[in-house]
Amino acid sequence: MSSGDSPFSRLVTVPVTGSTQDDLRAALTGPEASSWPHLSALRALRQTAGRGRSGRAWVTPDDGALLVSVVLRPLVPAERLAWLPLLAGLAVRDALVPFVEGLPWGLGTKWPNDVVAVPEDPAAVPVVPGWAGTRKIAGVLSELVASEASSGGSAAQRPGAVESPAARELAPMVILGIGVNIGQKADDLPVAWAGSLRTLGAVTADADVAEAVLDAVGGELVRRLNQWEAADGDVDAGDGVLGQQLRSAMTTLGQQVGVQAADGEIGGLAVDVTPALVLRTRGGDVEVRAGDVTLVRVTG
Repeated sequence: MSSGDSPFSRLVTVPVTGSTQDDLRAALTGPEASSWPHLSALRALRQTAGRGRSGRAWVTPDDGALLVSVVLRPLVPAERLAWLPLLAGLAVRDALVPFVEGLPWGLGTKWPNDVVAVPEDPAAVPVVPGWAGTRKIAGVLSELVASEASSGGSAAQRPGAVESPAARELAPMVILGIGVNIGQKADDLPVAWAGSLRTLGAVTADADVAEAVLDAVGGELVRRLNQWEAADGDVDAGDGVLGQQLRSAMTTLGQQVGVQAADGEIGGLAVDVTPALVLRTRGGDVEVRAGDVTLVRVTG
């Protein structure tokens, strides 16, 4: 359970599970749904059948990563829920910045849901095709859960609604999965473009910082959610600071990229997020709503 100063309304930790996402989905669609309120969380020390975006498998070594899924009921219009993965990525990035302070790495977000480390000196890091010198150290996965309470009725509940729900219990339920690579060695990481706080030099082999990372992530997630809800889900509302901060942290913007989308690959200059990724192509601006982004090396 959570302590009095925890950012989570409820926190359950299990030693091992298949997938915290699957476990929470089952709980939220069953008789125990009421025991998982907004900002409740399920954490696993190890998972054997975790899922990343597009259904990819994600298996972690013992105590190597922070693995947590959080139940959210955002008080924002349903049509603006697509901003959530980007905002969650920003929150995780903000939470991890203090851990790499003083190191030759900066942290940013990569559309749509990755947190990446960017070397101060690109020449000091081996280049990985499609990623250059950046290394993915965290990711988020956002999944909408249909329920009887949040799937019908008022305009604030229906897809495309432009009004915020009147109460938490009427808001759509979202499971936000968060994974942060912490103690893995390079040999433990599944792909060449992955990194961890350990490989960045932020933690030592015997450091136990998972609890600190969890609290930092939870605190930043609450902060960003509060900003988002105050803006009625519109990141560019008012002074637009939330939208500006989100875009300034995104390493994808300003880059020539290729996006492997469902209907093929699209290439162009990434110029904005709406939250879809806006690509400037020879034929005009194109919005891409889902896909895997790779950097395109431009040669003169």
